[in-house]
Amino acid sequence: MSHSAIAEHEALQNSVAHRYQSDGYHVTVAPGREAVPFDLGGYAPDLIARKGDRRIIIGIRTRAGKTSFDQLRTVVEEVRRHEGWRFVLVTEQDVASTPVDADESFAWDEVSRRIEDSDRLSDLGQKEAAFLILWIALERMMRFQSRRIGLPVDRLAPSILIRQLYSQGELSMGQFDAALACQIVRNRIVHGFPDADLAGAVTRLGSLVREVQEQWSKPSSEE
Repeated sequence: MSHSAIAEHEALQNSVAHRYQSDGYHVTVAPGREAVPFDLGGYAPDLIARKGDRRIIIGIRTRAGKTSFDQLRTVVEEVRRHEGWRFVLVTEQDVASTPVDADESFAWDEVSRRIEDSDRLSDLGQKEAAFLILWIALERMMRFQSRRIGLPVDRLAPSILIRQLYSQGELSMGQFDAALACQIVRNRIVHGFPDADLAGAVTRLGSLVREVQEQWSKPSSEE
């Protein structure tokens, strides 16, 4: 690793440590493997954050594109076996506004309510609001599904979520293409740019949300 890459990694590491410390966690930077009371197969955490009965193992990656999520998945699965412990991956593309102790509760009827709200807004001609409510539902589902299958990307940018869920077979090619296309529309809207076919985008995103809800809400064979 070059000196600049080391410096970049340390800067992100210190920034994340500060985020957790500001939220009341005791943070150990670059802890030894002995700091974890179970075997992670040689994996060395970048940080361990502790608060009350919560223990969070934090991995730092300056570039998500170079991260092997399949390798980290074995670490995630081992951590999940131990009550009170959690693994979090943070990259430069981490969702900066996500709070340290983000609410991870989820219910499928929440998605249904958002679909109904979107339909009402669309009927009133409020297409942008209708689209964004559907996008929130899709992101919530993607983050939930990532946690459910042990993929450590639930706090990362939507583009990473979409690509990793597709690579794991959780999204079909058609769903993958639709999600990426809808993300482009979402980016236009939140940055104040118009979309030439917003009504069509609302219809396409609504179909995708309903399809994914039907697909993922079915209990898996392991549940």
